[in-house]
Formats: sequence, C-alpha cells, structure tokens
Amino acid sequence: MNAAPSAVGEAGFGERLAGLARRAGLDLAYLSIGGLTAIVAFCVWVTAVSVTLSLIVFIIGLPIYLLSVIAFRWTAELDRRNAALVRGRPLRATYKDHRGESFLARLGSTSRDTQTWKDLAWLVVHSVLGFTFAVVAVSLVASVVASLTIPLWYWSIPGGVEWAGLNVHTLPLALAVMVAAFPLAVLTYFVDRGMAMAELWLAELLLDGEQASAADGRGGGSPTLPLSSDRVRRMLPEGELSLAVHAAISALVGILATAVWGATGGGYYWPAWVWLGLLIPLSLHLGLREAVRNHPERRGLAILATVSVVLIGVTIAVWALAGFGTFWPIWTILGLIVIFVVVLLAQLAWRRLYGDERERELTERVETLTETRRGALDVQEAELRRIERDLHDGAQARLVALSMQLGRAEEGLADRPEIAALVRQARAEATAANAELRDLARGIAPPVLTDRGLAAAVEALGSRAPIPVRVESAGLTRRPPPVVESAAYFVVAESLTNVAKHAPGAAATVVLRLDGEMLDVTIADDGPGGAEVSEGGGLDGLRRRVAALDGEMRIVSPGTGGTRIEVRLPCGS
Repeated sequence: MNAAPSAVGEAGFGERLAGLARRAGLDLAYLSIGGLTAIVAFCVWVTAVSVTLSLIVFIIGLPIYLLSVIAFRWTAELDRRNAALVRGRPLRATYKDHRGESFLARLGSTSRDTQTWKDLAWLVVHSVLGFTFAVVAVSLVASVVASLTIPLWYWSIPGGVEWAGLNVHTLPLALAVMVAAFPLAVLTYFVDRGMAMAELWLAELLLDGEQASAADGRGGGSPTLPLSSDRVRRMLPEGELSLAVHAAISALVGILATAVWGATGGGYYWPAWVWLGLLIPLSLHLGLREAVRNHPERRGLAILATVSVVLIGVTIAVWALAGFGTFWPIWTILGLIVIFVVVLLAQLAWRRLYGDERERELTERVETLTETRRGALDVQEAELRRIERDLHDGAQARLVALSMQLGRAEEGLADRPEIAALVRQARAEATAANAELRDLARGIAPPVLTDRGLAAAVEALGSRAPIPVRVESAGLTRRPPPVVESAAYFVVAESLTNVAKHAPGAAATVVLRLDGEMLDVTIADDGPGGAEVSEGGGLDGLRRRVAALDGEMRIVSPGTGGTRIEVRLPCGS
C-alpha cells in the first residue's frame, strides 16, 4: 500500500538531485568557457588598445579604431551566447545603426555608442575575473573528482598521495578522503554557483541591451540598469552600495596585481603590499560608516577607536611583510591605547563637570512638554467646569422658568382646550430638554464632584448603581487636583457601568487611597471575569484618559472569575 508514495518520494529526490547535478554542470561549463573567452578578450583588448593608441595620430589609426570596435563586439558576442547556459537564452546587444553614414559620421557615432564602451569595459574586467573564476572552478571540481576516486588510484603513486597535508598511502585513508569529498562537493557547488551568478550579473549589466531597451520603452537613448542589477541594488541595504562598489574595485585591482606577478615569473610576492594598500581605505570606509551609523551619540570616540584599530592592523601587517623580527608595533599599540584612554577620561570628566548638553536639552524639553500638557489639561478641565456652571445656572434655570410659565399659561387656557394642549406639549418638551441638559452637565462635571469632592461623588455613583457597591475612601486624606478628580471619577463610573452591563448579579468594591503623590483607585467585582481591552471600547477609552495624565492602568480579569481594575494617577502639587 505504501510502495507507491515511497517510489514517488524517491523519484522526486532523484529528480532534485539530477537537477542539482545538471545545474552544477552548466555552471562549470559556463565558467570554463568564460575562462577561454577571457583569454581571447585579454588578447583582443590589449592588442586593439595598444595598436589604436599607437597609430591614432596617423590616418591609418582611424580605420584600425573601427576595426577594433568590431573586434570588441565580436568577442563580447561570445560571452552573450555563453550566458544562455545559465539563463536559458543568450544576451542581446543594442548598437547604434550606422547604415548610410559616412566614414567620419560613423567615427563620431561609434565614439558616442554607449554599448561599445560597455563592451570594452566587459572585456577588460572579464579578462581578469573570468579567467580567475574558471581556474578556481576547474580546480575545485578536479579536487572533488580526485578525492572521490582516490581509492582507485592512490596505490599507483610511489610514496602515497599528499592530500591537505595528509599522506594517503593506505586504503582506509583513501576511503576517509573519499568521504571527506562529499562536503567538499557541496562547497564546490555553492562556490561555483556564486561565481556563475556574479559573472552573469556583470554580463547582464554590461552586455545586455535588450533589457535596457525594454525597461526604457524607447529602444534607444541611455540604457538603464538591467533587471538583475536592479534586484541586486534593492537587495543591498541603504548605504551599502558604495561599500560594495569599493570592495569590488579593490578586489579587481588586487587580482590584477596578482595576475601580473604570476605572469612575470612569480618570486617575491610583492602584490601583498598592493593588497595592504587596498585594505586600508576599505577598512576605514567600513569602520567609519559603522561608527557613524551605530554610535551617533559617541561618534568622536567611535571614530578614534576605528582609526586606532586600523592603524594597529596596518603596523602588524607591515611588521609581518617586512620579515617579522623584533615586534616593534607594540609601541604603536601602547601609544594608541594611551591616547584612547586619555580621550575617554577627558570625555567622562567633561560630562561629569558640565553634563551632557544634548541630554540636558532633551530633559528640559520633556519637562517643558509635561508642564505644558498638564497646563493644557488643567485649562481644559477648568473650561469644562465653567461650561457646566453656565449650563446649570443659565440654560437650565431658564428652562425651569419657562416650564413654570408654560404651566401657568396652561391653567389660564382651561376654556380653550386646543391651545391648552399645545402649551402642555411645549411644557413637556421644555422639561425633557432640561433633563437632557442636566444629564449633559453631569457628564461634563457632576456638581457633587465639584462641590464635595471625589469620595462623595463616588458614593453617589454607588448609591445610584443597579448593583451593590461598597466604597472605601478612608485613605483619601485630601482632595487631588480637579483634572485628576475628574479622571478618577469617570474611571469609576465607566467601570461600574461595565460591571452592571456584563455581570448584573455581581457586587463591586471601590477603594480610593492617596499614596504619597499618587492617587490609587481600585474597582473590583466578583463577576465571571474575562474582560478584555478592545480597540475603541470603554476600557480602551479609560486607558487613554489615564495615559493622558501620565498614569498607569492595570486590568486583572482571569477567566476563572472576578475583574480588578487598578489605576494610579499622579496628583502632586
């Protein structure tokens, strides 16, 4: 019953393995052919550039220049076709159309043809990079094949085979090397894959005019970056592109110096000094960027540390390249450490004596914002209380007087029932408006809260609640500021409303207590629990009201029963 799925799984694994092997073979073929085209490219561009520059002052140099351009295009076309091995189709170039042009016009248009100069740039870079990638790829694959087959031929080498410092002269050692070849094969796959993708990306950037024309939408003009290079650009974090370009240029120069050293017969490895000279600015680029980005508040100290580390590394490298000997870099190391410690102590002393100016400014700004916000809240609370008094003493009093006058008018119209009915309806509307206005004023600032304080207002809430409420206010020894009293009152009112709504059979307890400069308000019930803060809900509104006063709100409502709301409000003078 299970044989079919197993066979399918084995077939799927075999297909994936075959696909990886095919991809590895195509990458190796692409890099190997690229090595051959790199040799051709080196011969073409070196010969063409040297001959053209030598004869350009003579008339004969002009046609040679055009012939050199044709040679550049033909040689670049080899790599455009080679790209089909890894991308499925060859690259396509877009050159200016020279048909019908005179000799001089063709010289000018050829010189202005962007793709021609990109072809030359590709030949120069590829002649070094492509050859290096090919040598590395072929060497790695040869090492894997030799390691996998070493049990078959190790015995034919007199004295054994040297493999990574190990003398393989017995079958167990040969089998061990064969086993070690498997992780080497995996490493080779990823290295070859990375080199193939890097070379293809560069080829698309310099040789592919088809994608640039498609992206441009016009088929001409200045070619844009190909799609794959745009992907690479987007993959790089912001600010990383300059570092990547710097590293690529440095690596290219270092590889070129090494190639020149190898071509001139080897000997003393003088390119080490070239690599050192390239690494110094690259290290400073990387270190200073990280210092500025990650340590904005200690930028000066971070920059000093970066420069010191680079100088120490340079002195040690110079000491090693000069043949070792007495370790004289110790004096540079000690000197830089002393300078760093002195600067650090000076900064600490300055901050201790004068404080951090930025920190002080931020602290003062926070204090100013806190005071202005508290002032704005106090003004708002005072304005709401004034509105409540105006409603109570003005509009409500007028509505009461209007209702009384309408009542007397109704009595005087007993002989005219139709008009008396209209007056009666008007008096009912005035009474209803007065009730709504009274509820509105109570919602703004209950008179009992203004006149008698928080404890009395909460007790009045408890007496009107449809559930039994017990109020403990013995710990409230003085009246908090009006804005704090108002916030605490509405927290209690909303909480008791929630208890009556969601746990109608529960009892509640309200505790008011002053703890130093903090007002503690606790509302607890013995209902079913499970209360949650939802966006835009009543509890969320309470949390926002408390947060506006720099207060804290904590809700404990387990599913096993009971809900407890704890609020702490600052009420210092």
